[in-house]
Amino acid sequence: MHEVVREDETLTERVARYLGANSPGYGAVPGWAHRESQASMGAAVALRMEEGGVLVVEAPTGVGKTLAYLLPALLGRQKVIVSTNTKALQDQIVDKDLPLAATLLAHDRITIRRSSCTAGTSGERREPNLVEYAVMKGRSNYLCLDRLDRRQQQAAFDFGDGALTKIARWASETERGDRAELGWLSESSTLWDELDARSEICSGTKCPRYDDCFVHRMRREAENADVVIVNHHLLLADLALKAEQSLTSAGRTFGAVVPDADVLIVDEAHAIEETASEYFGGQVSTRMLDQLGKDVHAFAEGRRDRPDLDALWGRAAHEAGAIFDAAPEADGRTRWAERLPNASRDRDKDKDKASKAFEALAEFLETSVGSEGEGEGLARRARQIGQSLTFVVQGDDPDFVYWSERRAKSVSLGASPIVVADLLRRFMYPRFETTVMTSATLSTGEASCAFFRKSVGAPDDTTTHVLSSPFDFSTQAALFLPSYSRSPDDARALLDVIETGYDLISMTGGGALFLFTSHRVMRAAHAALVSRLPYPVLLQGEMPKRMLVRAFVEQAPAVLFATASFWEGIDVPGDPLRLVLIDRLPFDAPNDPVVSARASRIEAEGGSGFTMYQLPRAILRLKQGFGRLIRSSADLGIVAILDPRLRTRGYGKRILRALPEAQVFEDRALLGLWWAEKKARD
Repeated sequence: MHEVVREDETLTERVARYLGANSPGYGAVPGWAHRESQASMGAAVALRMEEGGVLVVEAPTGVGKTLAYLLPALLGRQKVIVSTNTKALQDQIVDKDLPLAATLLAHDRITIRRSSCTAGTSGERREPNLVEYAVMKGRSNYLCLDRLDRRQQQAAFDFGDGALTKIARWASETERGDRAELGWLSESSTLWDELDARSEICSGTKCPRYDDCFVHRMRREAENADVVIVNHHLLLADLALKAEQSLTSAGRTFGAVVPDADVLIVDEAHAIEETASEYFGGQVSTRMLDQLGKDVHAFAEGRRDRPDLDALWGRAAHEAGAIFDAAPEADGRTRWAERLPNASRDRDKDKDKASKAFEALAEFLETSVGSEGEGEGLARRARQIGQSLTFVVQGDDPDFVYWSERRAKSVSLGASPIVVADLLRRFMYPRFETTVMTSATLSTGEASCAFFRKSVGAPDDTTTHVLSSPFDFSTQAALFLPSYSRSPDDARALLDVIETGYDLISMTGGGALFLFTSHRVMRAAHAALVSRLPYPVLLQGEMPKRMLVRAFVEQAPAVLFATASFWEGIDVPGDPLRLVLIDRLPFDAPNDPVVSARASRIEAEGGSGFTMYQLPRAILRLKQGFGRLIRSSADLGIVAILDPRLRTRGYGKRILRALPEAQVFEDRALLGLWWAEKKARD
């Protein structure tokens, strides 16, 4: 029999009742099982919400961390922001985790529903047993009705694939205008770029479709909701804008949309440092310049003052082009300060000319007659590019590292903060009474999560929990460290990857994920194996990530070659994934400007940049890669790491201690016996 609800229950007691041994989930949720780690995490989140402060929780796969923080968020009667790493994880919370929570809370007749933009504010609860949530994504995910109207006027007929007609029909039916509803629209669609609601082209309240605006509706829904689900990019972009507002005293910054809240819950918190680095820094690119040019030309079409506008744009584009052309011809990011060290005077002149040119363009656009707000949006973009060029080229703030990067079709200039922790300590934690940060990978082998806490500026009184995994890695997983592996710098190391990979795939019968740190090595291994393997072979870049993962499961047993983002966020439980092969330890490139600047800062303070920064980051990344294998208590598989440094370098033992306690093999024959025995028991 379930426990009786008491009116005087604390939040901690209430959450414990839902996640405890007598949970109502047993009668309501198929397959429900009590998880001690989940209950422990739920209690810790609830207590922190009651008392305030910062909580860090490492919750390995299988703990059920999403429900552990959602229940306190839904029951706590506080305004809560939940931030995830990607839009896909936002959708997962909405489509999977919130319905599960709703089933549990229905035991107490609590209703969970999506927020309405017409209800009262979040501080005015509509009903005592009603909890409302909202979802916020970046503006480019939403349709701009004004741009759609103007695009339709430009094209009397919809030639081609009829996409414009389909979008127009959808626009008349959709409630929220979220691109995610258009499953048929290619992720690379250029048409959507002409229709989205990005802030650069927004005319705000002057827009003729403002009352119907999907972004405006999103914001109102968020203001009215009890729980708001955002992603890290939106959260950090908003915090950076509000930080700029507080520093300049310029009033509300245009584009800041995330509402104030009592509680911030950061899921996939291991990614927050890099996202903060992006948004508390600055970046400008030739792609941004080209897009502004296209929009200025479209705005100028048919205007009497077009010659003046063309002249101003031409001058701004020329001055910016001179700066971009000075970026060095080099692979990857290059430290800007190391470019032409004796050319500072010319650089200052270029900066001043560009700044004045973009300011003149912005002023003209702002005062242009009959623009109905469109000119103001273009002016904001012009001024932003000018200011970003000035900041990056000036390069005189010792707390930032300045860099340039050339790619096939674009050049980028950027400035990244060397220490993100100080910025988060100043502009994130003070905005919330409670902050909860959680992920499956936050510790590097220590119970305090010291590296993570320092990297994100967590206060000294932060509470930390490292939860145990519910899986038995000693029986479910093997870690293969082949004794014959050669150094990654050895030209023959690729042969080890190819031949060991082929051998292990043959042994497991497919179901393999190859994780690389280099696109070049990934493509070379794929080219060598694709014709030899009797299984479907997939390669990162052939299709969007989501579609690749779906194909990997649907075509099982398959083999997927991937790098970068596939080290995390891939959830493939069961037989489709039996083997994860990692070619080398995932250290950051030591010559990357941001990595070297952060390591140098640590060394200037008397520490070791390698052991205190590069090694912990590699450990966390490796844990993410290892974590792709075991996703349920029924999973079985092998992780193979073909980097001998795990066995030959002193830091190898530290890395191994941080990984799950799988059975370790160096001999291929013994690994084969282990696999055969496990499969025989299946």
